[in-house]
Amino acid sequence: MTFVVVLFVGGAGLCSSLLMQWREKARSVECANRLKQIGLALHNYHDTFGMFPPAQMIGHSWRVRLMPFIEQSAFIERYRFDEPWDSNWNHELETKPGPDKTGKLRGGEDETGIRYSVAYHWWQCPRDRDATSPHTNYLMLVGPHAFGRQEGGIKLNDITDDHATTIAVAEIASHEIDWLEPKDFDGETMSMLLNDPSPMSLSSRHPTGVWVVFCDGSVDALSPDLPPEVLKAMITIDGGEKIVRDDSALGRYRLANVAEESAPKQPE
Repeated sequence: MTFVVVLFVGGAGLCSSLLMQWREKARSVECANRLKQIGLALHNYHDTFGMFPPAQMIGHSWRVRLMPFIEQSAFIERYRFDEPWDSNWNHELETKPGPDKTGKLRGGEDETGIRYSVAYHWWQCPRDRDATSPHTNYLMLVGPHAFGRQEGGIKLNDITDDHATTIAVAEIASHEIDWLEPKDFDGETMSMLLNDPSPMSLSSRHPTGVWVVFCDGSVDALSPDLPPEVLKAMITIDGGEKIVRDDSALGRYRLANVAEESAPKQPE
């Protein structure tokens, strides 16, 4: 009987562990899909306006301006750009019901009385969601040599580094930034260590790494052991660094050495 009980308890523990792993994998995939949608929306914005959105425009975040490009025009039609981002109207709009493309409400109370935030549906990592919080887990990289600029958006041709290894948007595990707030990563002052306890570092609650959107719209999870010098190179859009995807390297990315950069390309 004891043997049977031990097997039962051990099997239950294994099932519980596998279930947790499955749930985390599902959350990680959903997070990647959300960021893919953001990357696609950024490129659709560029196709429409001839440039990517600036980090903030007249005091309002790029995240708000991207809403029509993630099929949330109903929100931006009611948002008041002539008021501060944190005005009473805009703050209350964050949890007012609004229809999405399927007619379902996004934001507002559900049948239990919980006032779901718009951020919960669009701007929070599935691993880090809070139904009633307006916080965002997705920030733009901003600075004089980064993807985002405080005023005026850049064009695709302004990005002279490899678009597939230059970061546009990344995760943060902090709950301190409202998605409506025109605040993002400062590429000049932020920590270059992933998951640094500092509030301004690329960070995630996913154990496998930090999801980012590259300038070509692709996404990848950066391993927590990515060297700071490689991350710094990934943030600049015109630094001239050559970054190589290498699964054997720390963080799965490394800077190309001089010999690699100077070697002639082999014909395909």
